[in-house]
Amino acid sequence: MSGSVADRRPWLYWLPALALMTLIFMLSSQSGLRVSEDAAVERPIRVSAHLVVYGTLAALFLFALARGGRPSRRHVTIAFGLALLYGASDELHQSFVPGRAGRVDDLVVDAIGATVGLAIGWAVLTLRARRRIAE
Repeated sequence: MSGSVADRRPWLYWLPALALMTLIFMLSSQSGLRVSEDAAVERPIRVSAHLVVYGTLAALFLFALARGGRPSRRHVTIAFGLALLYGASDELHQSFVPGRAGRVDDLVVDAIGATVGLAIGWAVLTLRARRRIAE
């Protein structure tokens, strides 16, 4: 039997993305989740969190779709769509949580974060695949 455990069980590539999705859902379920009452402090932190979290989620989707190998444009497109779809579902979910609101501007920030995360994920996975070929 050759290959890694993940190669024999491709669903394992999805576990990191599922773990992050679970964390996002749990945080979104908390009423009035705030760092500060001061909008000048709260807004930049919230925007930064959305950028980082959805960038990471999109990169994890890309990793899962490419099974840790070299990604294709199709993988990038699907990963972006999944991240945006999850962002939209998260904003919808927040609209039902007391003290929270679903915001379109947060979804725009999620899309920007996903784009940056996919660019970084593409670069990392492509370089890693090239190194494997060179070895």
